[in-house]
Amino acid sequence: MATPTPGTGTSTPMQLDPEEAAKSLRVSLADLSAKAAALYSQKQYEDASEVYAQAAEMQAEMNGEMNPENAEILFLYGRALFKVGQSNSDVLGGKAPETKKQPKPAKAATSKNGSAAATASKTSGAVEAVDDAAAQGAANQENEEPKPEQKKALFQFQGDENFTDSEEEEAEEGEGEEEEEEEDDLAVAFEILDLARLLFNKRLEDLQAEDEAHQGKGKEVAEPGNDSAAVKHIKERLGDTHDLLAEISLENERYPNAITDSRASLKYKEELYPFESEIIAEAHFKLSLALEFASATKASDDTTGGGEGEHIDQGLRDEAASALEAAINSTKLKLQNKEVELTTLHNPDDNEATRRQIADVKEILADMEQRLVDLRKPPVDINAALGIPAAPTPEVSEEVKQKAKDLSGLVRKKRKAEEPEEGGAKKVREGDAGQN
Repeated sequence: MATPTPGTGTSTPMQLDPEEAAKSLRVSLADLSAKAAALYSQKQYEDASEVYAQAAEMQAEMNGEMNPENAEILFLYGRALFKVGQSNSDVLGGKAPETKKQPKPAKAATSKNGSAAATASKTSGAVEAVDDAAAQGAANQENEEPKPEQKKALFQFQGDENFTDSEEEEAEEGEGEEEEEEEDDLAVAFEILDLARLLFNKRLEDLQAEDEAHQGKGKEVAEPGNDSAAVKHIKERLGDTHDLLAEISLENERYPNAITDSRASLKYKEELYPFESEIIAEAHFKLSLALEFASATKASDDTTGGGEGEHIDQGLRDEAASALEAAINSTKLKLQNKEVELTTLHNPDDNEATRRQIADVKEILADMEQRLVDLRKPPVDINAALGIPAAPTPEVSEEVKQKAKDLSGLVRKKRKAEEPEEGGAKKVREGDAGQN
């Protein structure tokens, strides 16, 4: 609130009680979180990420940057940023739809600090300026006499011959900025999610310490699998956080990190969901992908000059097959449960929906089984399959080969170098004998 000061008419802020100020901040934080959640549910990920950023900044001011209570909003912020980066780039094979290029760089439209309304007003202002310039140019052209012999531009400036090239360079720079910003979205998302992971772990440790303290006071401690609602929520968030971190690492080809996070995600999810859950099947499948990609590494053969080759780590490939087999077994169990459910349903609508789900599961199962067959086969040489010849080995002439094999010339040279020393030694000895 504000009250006008006497004589000036200006307002000065009233001092709020610390408790009331904290309450006001909590209400504002709740409003921001609700607004961001609504935007996220409508798949307006960029707007949602901006609101979550404001909420995260406000909460950091309230609690401190490393307070475990900040983990939830940081996770939601990082997840929204991941969706933004995913929609702007080719993440795990999902290419974003092409959009028409605007005269203004796309960086302004995707800025985290700018608003959509401000960008739209800038773009409309630029269009109006271009229209005015075009109208003025047309009026000048009408006043001038036509010169069909000359096909030069209406206005000619010094250095205009390089104007087209500079425009092309600026366009390339603009495209490069777009790619950098798309990469920055995923990079920032990774940092935010990694911080959320750290704070979630701290919160989980605090809850487990509280449980141990309760055990010391004679209270019962929840057995594994019977965690409290708070612990289950944190484990769920940790599983999802590691899952998103693994996807970003896969996109950036950091396969060892993707394996680590995929395994951590699977560990938490196995503590929360039954084996037949599609969440478990998906976690096994993603781990299989990370292991398969990590098993094939490029290695350069510098000694033979044969260029780059591909080294296959059969151990990782076998682990990938095992993880994929676990995903298949989980999906099969889910399929059996759906078929049993179908026999117990009597509503025609429910039966039809269950039949569609069974058909979808069977299709997914067939794809995974074929992938498992391919994994258990020897790795395919992609270059050979595409008919691309192997990098030629540099030819060595027969003369060079003969010289490389024949080392006698080197030995002879060494002896010749030693002969003057021996002759000199003989002359010295003969001179000494003559003197004697």
